[in-house]
Amino acid sequence: MNKYKVFCKALVSLVPVIFFLTGCVYITHLDETMFIKGLADSQKQMQAEINRQEKLYNKLKTDINRGSLKTLTKKRAIINRYGKPVLCKPVAGEVVVKETCVYRKPTGQMLSEIILLNLDARARLCSWEIQNTEI
Repeated sequence: MNKYKVFCKALVSLVPVIFFLTGCVYITHLDETMFIKGLADSQKQMQAEINRQEKLYNKLKTDINRGSLKTLTKKRAIINRYGKPVLCKPVAGEVVVKETCVYRKPTGQMLSEIILLNLDARARLCSWEIQNTEI
């Protein structure tokens, strides 16, 4: 019974030491742990943004295929509904088309589908085109 009491006393005094040392190890690597947690959170935010952009692209393509996207729609209304395009560039030498806006899937492969929206001088939609292009 005496050995049992000694063992219990040793165990009781050893438990706080173990907890203390575990806490020290945790505090020592806190910066690295927080960095990895930040990376994981950032990855989740990026994936959410990619999912949102893909959803908006699919909505634009569906609306084009259904005939829901109408000509003379203002650029601002298009951006509000389908998000910002990847690129809008002025077009020179055309009579009607003054600007082309490009929409593409955020997760394109080697062969990526893009949607070109052509706008007139008053920033209204006058035509569109769906193309398959190599990146």
